[in-house]
Amino acid sequence: MKDLEICTLASGSKGNCTYISYGDASILIDQGLTLRELTVRANYRGIDLSKIDAVFVTHEHADHIKGVGAFARRYGKPVHLPAACMARMKLEDGDERWFVPDENDSEVVVKDMKVTPFRVPHDAAYTVAYRISAGTDDVAVATDLGYVGENTLARLSGCKAVVLESNHDTEMLRNGRYPYLLKARIAGKNGHLSNAAAAETAAALAETGTQRLILAHLSEENNTPETAFEAARTELGRHGVKEGGDVLLCVAGQYKPSDRIKI
Repeated sequence: MKDLEICTLASGSKGNCTYISYGDASILIDQGLTLRELTVRANYRGIDLSKIDAVFVTHEHADHIKGVGAFARRYGKPVHLPAACMARMKLEDGDERWFVPDENDSEVVVKDMKVTPFRVPHDAAYTVAYRISAGTDDVAVATDLGYVGENTLARLSGCKAVVLESNHDTEMLRNGRYPYLLKARIAGKNGHLSNAAAAETAAALAETGTQRLILAHLSEENNTPETAFEAARTELGRHGVKEGGDVLLCVAGQYKPSDRIKI
């Protein structure tokens, strides 16, 4: 029987990369690490980068694409991304051959996995989240989004596992040292998801069958893993969902890869 696995290799403003595999199919969502650092973290978790089938980019911000060109050149793998995102990127000569721009949020089949992008609100040229179908289960990766609207919630609903942004604590952001305009950007509808918004989304997803929630893209300045975890745990409890029983909750780190989580 094939295992569906997720491993966050990095999550945060200094670099993002998530590994997903099913049988002999494997992909990366974003590649915002140097190739050297990616290799170290992949080796630490027993991931063979040469067997990655493709990379899927959420948007063109540096913490999501910094190492994607180097990875494509080193391993000769396709990079799927929104066309508007690719138009904003500065590619090295010859890199175009590895990049596969998409203008219609089209489903991509990678062996026994189906990878479907869908647009989310964020201040980039075009930002997507991804829903991955494998066997009888679906998982999703949704980071860098200002709010969860009805369409986004519908696209995440029913996924057995979701990597979900829980970027900042509202009070920590409000009282922190960031300048006003940056605070407004982060808290805006095209910014980043707060702990409270992530917690509400987590509770809603639990009601649709989500059993694993990985809180991701935490701010080092305006959040802590404990604060994000407790916000989600409390909101789940308010809805009668027991963390550790009905739903397993964890927090993705910036500097250390997660376990290879079997779904």
